[in-house]
Amino acid sequence: MLTVMEKVAFLHTVEAFQSVPTESLARVAAIAQEVDYEARQVLYNHNESADRVFVLLEGEVVLLRTGQEGGKLGPRQVAGLLAFLAGDTQSESAMATQAVRALRLEQEDFYDAMAEDFGLSLGILRGVVRRAAGTLSPPRQISGEGPA
Repeated sequence: MLTVMEKVAFLHTVEAFQSVPTESLARVAAIAQEVDYEARQVLYNHNESADRVFVLLEGEVVLLRTGQEGGKLGPRQVAGLLAFLAGDTQSESAMATQAVRALRLEQEDFYDAMAEDFGLSLGILRGVVRRAAGTLSPPRQISGEGPA
């Protein structure tokens, strides 16, 4: 089992948490539970309440949408983050393709931590925005318009 300080050091390497101050990550690390899943074990199902999120320490998870593979996640990636933050239901299922070790965060505990720590909230927001900005296509030029 990882210590709180080991969890903090690991979380600093995860894109979604890189903008979160160390003191705030300590709060997250304290509420993060280390969990293990065997190959083919489901972490969460499509349309399930997104009341937990998984930060992968080891292993691989496949995301399934309507039975089709929608992508894979590995160490230092987060499964279920956007639905978790939005308080929504999961838009896909997540299943371990091999043994997985992860940090699980429960939504109620995480929301409480964000409510008490603006640095955590701001850091997570920055991480999500940076990720979204990196996946968006640049604006396209509309014919006939452009710089004067």
